[in-house]
Amino acid sequence: MRRALALLALLSLPAVALSAEALFDQVARALDQSPWEARLQGRIVAPTGDVQEADLIIKSLPAEQVVRIEFQKPDAMADNYVVITPEKVYNYLFLTNQVVVYPREKARIEGLGFDLSRMGDLRKLGEEGQVVWDAPRKVNYKNRPAWYVVGRAPDSDASGFARLEVWIDRREKRPLRTVFYDAEGNPLSDLAWTEFKTANFTKDDLVTFPPDAEWIKK
Repeated sequence: MRRALALLALLSLPAVALSAEALFDQVARALDQSPWEARLQGRIVAPTGDVQEADLIIKSLPAEQVVRIEFQKPDAMADNYVVITPEKVYNYLFLTNQVVVYPREKARIEGLGFDLSRMGDLRKLGEEGQVVWDAPRKVNYKNRPAWYVVGRAPDSDASGFARLEVWIDRREKRPLRTVFYDAEGNPLSDLAWTEFKTANFTKDDLVTFPPDAEWIKK
């Protein structure tokens, strides 16, 4: 009888809510297990303010903390790619055959009105105080169980965005969609993860540039 009463007491306790920080820890662990490649499709904002169709290939090597972003669209950026390392961000511009290099803390991606490198580590945005996260909510995203999380930037000028929405696959613990907004509520980028797979590449595969490219340091 005592065991039954104790069990009933435990079952009657409220479930502990999952925090955004704990959820993003789970996502980081899932994505850090092996190299992976993903395709992101949607819309991004150009420096002119125009909304353009986007199609990107993301290649990540977690062990080396290296990420490569290859642009298929917009057309003006086709064949451009960006390599993000812990120290620097390298922008390869196909039309001019140039590599523009930024220190990581001053990173930007040439040709975009929004720095996509900020979407790489959602956990870090919270740890650095760039985002205050709401508690995750259970939803369905395209008929699959998902977590939905909203984040707000205390200083939108410093962060480059004011608000973001994230959908996370509840089973696989990986992003499904991320949307960043400016202070007026206009989307800066809206990208869905349409493909995802583990991969087998090295740092040399990702951090590579044409031997005749011109290098420009910012």
